Amino acid sequence: MTFDLLPSITPFAIAFLAVAGLAIVLALAVMTDVVVGNRRTRVARHQSIRTYYGRLALSH
Repeated sequence: MTFDLLPSITPFAIAFLAVAGLAIVLALAVMTDVVVGNRRTRVARHQSIRTYYGRLALSH
């Protein structure tokens, strides 16, 4: 008995990994944009990254 499941799943697995990789790259790009965009405000307040974003998350 042979299992031909692997060759039929491989294209779907590759597509899933490609979409997941793209999602990770886009998420990192958005996070970088937010951090860089808020840098001037954070530095003017003399706050660390942890302090600034911790208070920002708690204020919502």
